Amino acid sequence: MAINYRTYLLLLAAVLTVPFSARANTGQYTVTILGRVQHNYPNSMFYAACVNDNDVVAGSATVRVPDNFTQPIRGVIWNSSTRYTILGTISEDNGFDSEATWINKSGTAVGTSIENTSHGFVTVPVIFTPTGIIDLGVKNAGSGNAVCINNNGQVVGNLDFNNGTISAEAFLYQNGVMTLLGYPLPSLGYSQATAINNNGLIVGAAIFTTGQQAHPASYTNGAWVDLPSGLTGSGEATSVNDSGIIVGTWGADYFIYQNGKFAKLNAPRSSLAGPPSINNAGQIVVGNFIYQNGAWQDINDLDLGDGWTFLEAFGINNQGAIIGLMLRPEGNLERYALLTPVSSNTQPPSGTP
Repeated sequence: MAINYRTYLLLLAAVLTVPFSARANTGQYTVTILGRVQHNYPNSMFYAACVNDNDVVAGSATVRVPDNFTQPIRGVIWNSSTRYTILGTISEDNGFDSEATWINKSGTAVGTSIENTSHGFVTVPVIFTPTGIIDLGVKNAGSGNAVCINNNGQVVGNLDFNNGTISAEAFLYQNGVMTLLGYPLPSLGYSQATAINNNGLIVGAAIFTTGQQAHPASYTNGAWVDLPSGLTGSGEATSVNDSGIIVGTWGADYFIYQNGKFAKLNAPRSSLAGPPSINNAGQIVVGNFIYQNGAWQDINDLDLGDGWTFLEAFGINNQGAIIGLMLRPEGNLERYALLTPVSSNTQPPSGTP
């Protein structure tokens, strides 16, 4: 799950900062606490959004950079060897320049950057590369963002139109070409992409019927598919693994879609619970819970060390590493953390609920 800018600002107001990046072995996980991006800048807490299969984390932070004196939000990449790398931006603005929302196995990240156009500042979908930023453009839309890139370099994202007929439309970017994915209902054009697996299956949400709210959907063979066909309510598909198993939100519940069947996920409730994520081993994380070995487990039942409480998972990679938000009640300290399985090459046996 990517953290959008509004969520970032809300969390920022509640966070205290200290200059460390702690690492502890808890028996089942090695816990790495991700701290400040810039040691001497107390406000530069790292906000993690995604972890790839090499345990490289993409996200953002408020940083001090020589080309923007306002101390903007910039995309940031973390890995265990080089630590924090601050990404670039197309233009500079007050408060927000760029953010990284996803990173694939080869280390290519995607996200959003600000661009100064003849119509003013707009956000545009981008790919972050070692040599610069690729601006994917927004065609005739007002703005856009990239949300996911798979290991084949296919990028999905969304354009915002708000022109009365089309409100939002998902796109696929590959081989240098952006293709709009359309929408099922021409009278109210709405489709959103949230993820793409390594086989090119895209998931997200779309509106299929007049008067209906957005439904969890997948995009395959050139068309959007309504996953919970015939049901009322709203939701979106948020994660898909390479076997095509999809998880997401449905009203106040979570769902799983597999073998053509839509069902409740029956996940325990959590005080903080964003969208669920699934990996290729069938492990699912949502809130402070993980599904593995055929059952749900509270991540806090593990010894996370040094008085930390796990609050909310934002993703899990195919080696079982979890990226999420943790709290140390002493000092009311919140930090993002990477939980890496000690036996990272051993996948636990796992079905799906």
